Amino acid sequence: MFDVGFWEILLILVLALVIIGPERLPGAARKAGFFVGKARRYIEGVRTEVEQELDVNEFKRLLHNQEVQINELQQQIKTSVDDVGAEIKKDLPTADILTNSPSHTIHDEVPADKSEQSTETAAAPDDDKKLSTANNEK
Repeated sequence: MFDVGFWEILLILVLALVIIGPERLPGAARKAGFFVGKARRYIEGVRTEVEQELDVNEFKRLLHNQEVQINELQQQIKTSVDDVGAEIKKDLPTADILTNSPSHTIHDEVPADKSEQSTETAAAPDDDKKLSTANNEK
């Protein structure tokens, strides 16, 4: 708590010897030691009571146990995900996962009639633009 070195203690003793005097110094030192000891015991008692109330060590132990359990669960989840991923890659290398058949998109197969319609519809907007520009010029 207080950082008191050798030289500070020596200075206090010399000052006490000069101020109190050599005949009363032993009694004063005894009283000072008694009060310092009493203060230390009081502070230690308060510290012990606070630690018992809060039970800091118990909280630390519980926290450590929870961290260990969380780490174990994370490892289990990671290994499970890795196992499932390997299983999926092994069983269905090129197939769609849900249908167990190769996946197709709309653009993969276009029927013959619809390809002609799509080209006609693509030309229609250009005709509309020409008509709108012709109307604007009039």
